[in-house]
Amino acid sequence: MTDIAHPDSPSHGDATSLSVQSGVAQSHGHTAAAAPAPGSTDSVAMLAHIVSYDTTSDRSDLPLIDWISGWMDAHGVSWSLSHDPSGEKANLHAIIGPREAGGLAFAGHVDTVPVTGQEWTGDPFVLREQGGKLIGRGAADMKGYVACMLAAVPDLVRIKLERPVHLLFTFDEEISCDGARVAMQDALENNLLPSVCVVGEPTLMTPVIAHKGRLAARLVARGKPGHSSRPAEGVNALHALGEAMAWVAAEARRLALEGRKVEGFEPPNSTIQIGFAQGGTAINIIPERAEALLEWRNVPGDDSHAMMARMEQELEATTGRWMREADPECGLTFEVLNELPPLALAADNPLTTAVKLATGANAEEFVSYGTEGGIYQQAGMTSIVCGPGSIEQAHRPDEWIARTQLERCDAFIRDMAQRVCTRSTGAA
Repeated sequence: MTDIAHPDSPSHGDATSLSVQSGVAQSHGHTAAAAPAPGSTDSVAMLAHIVSYDTTSDRSDLPLIDWISGWMDAHGVSWSLSHDPSGEKANLHAIIGPREAGGLAFAGHVDTVPVTGQEWTGDPFVLREQGGKLIGRGAADMKGYVACMLAAVPDLVRIKLERPVHLLFTFDEEISCDGARVAMQDALENNLLPSVCVVGEPTLMTPVIAHKGRLAARLVARGKPGHSSRPAEGVNALHALGEAMAWVAAEARRLALEGRKVEGFEPPNSTIQIGFAQGGTAINIIPERAEALLEWRNVPGDDSHAMMARMEQELEATTGRWMREADPECGLTFEVLNELPPLALAADNPLTTAVKLATGANAEEFVSYGTEGGIYQQAGMTSIVCGPGSIEQAHRPDEWIARTQLERCDAFIRDMAQRVCTRSTGAA
């Protein structure tokens, strides 16, 4: 994950709670902040309300999605839901203006990472302000952007739109990004796919036009147990895994030296690493099973599945061969755990130009972390990443976003809607 320095450095001061309490009970043990009244365009009050919903990825997001649907109803905005297989989570797709495909989408996920094990100085689900910092779980990643989307609705419905403005609220970005996949399938099936999309991950309102993809996999070595004094009677799964790990280390070096280079990324090449490995039960027992978790982070132009296939083929011809010769039941298997496609948008694309004009940015950036933007681009939406807050604050205790960042995002959303959806020529 590329670190992004924060230009807004608010001074420290006394923390002020922004959570005026209502009677809506929440599962984490306190009541929700008062909901903004219909017609309110106060993004800070909106953030206080939506932070009070515990939408950690292992929980249902339906209470918050239900409230968002009521917010849309209050402003006469049409909306629809698409669910995960369990029915416990949902995306919401709202459309302002003509109910049709095309136009501009603002997209934000509503799930957050957990707070368990983190040392917060206050309730993570009660937004408080300290020296211009708005502190709460998800404030930066990415309920700040979601709050700006919602607070813009009263103004957006008053604009005479020639093209639709779509608002996409998704689930499970923090664990699988399957919410975005479900949302795209639903939009395609109903012929409601937007043309262009702004994904509001925290970039300090700097346009990000490219990011790496990611493929995470589990590698399992299946051996044959036995006593260590008689190694010929067993197949050592840890030895096999060790050979696979040596292959990964060599491949990482090869990619750094010989791999495709895309300037703008740091590092500029695709990468591979093993982040976790385990196996064995005792020093005198031949390990029957060993496993490792590995990931590729691929630059645009490199196919992560092809990279994994190369690893499978080369190991199958060496490690896999001697394992099977010892026992046909032994060998190596790969399982894809999750993946994100890379994002690549041209610097001279009309969407890039529109976002730079709306933000006042003079340049665009590349990042090495992934977003839902690659999924949206793969589905047919031209996509860019630009949102309030700093990635440096994401997932941390006392996560915060600067009030000034929300103010910039408020102006950006309205500017983009006018720029793209009210003119006969534009990014859409």
